[in-house]
Amino acid sequence: GMGDAAKEAVSAQVREGDKVYTNVAIHLKGSAGSFEPIDARPALTLNFGKFSPGQKFHGLNKIHLNNSRQDSSLISEQLCRELFNAAGVPTPRATQARVSLNGRDLGVYVLVEGANKQFLRRHFKDDEGVLYDGGFCQELHPGLEVDSGDPKAGRALMQAFISAVQSPNRAQRQAALREMLDVDRFLSMVAMEILTVHWDGYSMNRNNYRVYHDPSTRKFVFLPHGVDQMFGHRRSSAEMDINSGMNGLVTRQVLAIPELITAQM
Repeated sequence: GMGDAAKEAVSAQVREGDKVYTNVAIHLKGSAGSFEPIDARPALTLNFGKFSPGQKFHGLNKIHLNNSRQDSSLISEQLCRELFNAAGVPTPRATQARVSLNGRDLGVYVLVEGANKQFLRRHFKDDEGVLYDGGFCQELHPGLEVDSGDPKAGRALMQAFISAVQSPNRAQRQAALREMLDVDRFLSMVAMEILTVHWDGYSMNRNNYRVYHDPSTRKFVFLPHGVDQMFGHRRSSAEMDINSGMNGLVTRQVLAIPELITAQM
């Protein structure tokens, strides 16, 4: 099943060409759309440095191998992450890899860079902030899982942000969003979510996102994640209305204040 025990890290040997990595921490990953047991075509997280400090794979501590169950083209993650990054929205990169497990050829997987301090250092001046994981179809809340940084400080920061964003006073809401959110990058993310038809992202489905609180600016930055059902693939039409139904709290609040949007143009 998908219980925590199924996702506990075990030690494995990883071979790439002639190079062998030993004592690599590996665990099953995936939520409703992609989880598969070890004897099927499992999605996996590999941490090269967890049991062997300093060990890296092409410079990376942590990678994910996604079975891409929801994207048979295997192209979507790489293409869309490159688009988000080009638009100035920090997103872990992706490529493809041929995977075999215990001698069993599992075919082509999508390899994704881990969202960790190493990733944060490439995009932010300060990697000591709080990195939140949006989890599965969850709106922002103070109890979001913290992947990096101080969880206690994270809860307080998130609580303050949510309260401010929901202030009944429009002027206060506008000031809070300007002060606490990287509005420019947020709007770029929303625009890209619409252009790529990311119906399963934060804005439309409160899913597939991370949030980083950047200590150097004291602002929240949203990071897209799980971009495998794009361009009208699977559950939506490619003809997405520019005013699509926005369910994400922050997206609704930002788009309701025209001054925030025009200030960024």
